[in-house]
Amino acid sequence: MWSPSRSSNYPSQPPTEPQASAPAPRSAASIASRQYEGGSYIGKSLVIRGEVSGSEPVHIEGRVEGPISFGDCHVNVGRDGVVMSNVEAGEVIVRGTLQGNLTVIDRVEVHGGGSVKGDVAAGRVSIECGAYFKGSIDMRRPDPKAHLETSTKTEQKKISVDESQHAPALTY
Repeated sequence: MWSPSRSSNYPSQPPTEPQASAPAPRSAASIASRQYEGGSYIGKSLVIRGEVSGSEPVHIEGRVEGPISFGDCHVNVGRDGVVMSNVEAGEVIVRGTLQGNLTVIDRVEVHGGGSVKGDVAAGRVSIECGAYFKGSIDMRRPDPKAHLETSTKTEQKKISVDESQHAPALTY
């Protein structure tokens, strides 16, 4: 049947609108940390209670209560970040609040507005004007024996290579 709202030349179809795809369901892990510059990001509204460990850099803007262990990786506590635990990492930069002991391979930086309450053991430590620090600092020196051991092994390897190159020639 013909109706004035429809043209007889085209079949009746409901108007098509571009449909926005619904966001895919996200796991708790993807909500808790999203990728940022080669590492993970813990957002402002997140509270993590328990051990946090990994082998990639992490940026913390939320609250973490529990030991943090990142081996030789970078841990960055942002301006809104609050960390209430001991931290082991390659380097730590604090712009927010950190209460706990730091054991760091390379360096610790406490920027203006940042706060650290705890003992720090690191190779290098810098505290900017306007930062708060309460605790002790243990400036670790590189182990001189480790350097001597590696150079001794290198020399021994070189000597054994040189000796093999100077083997007596066969005469006929």
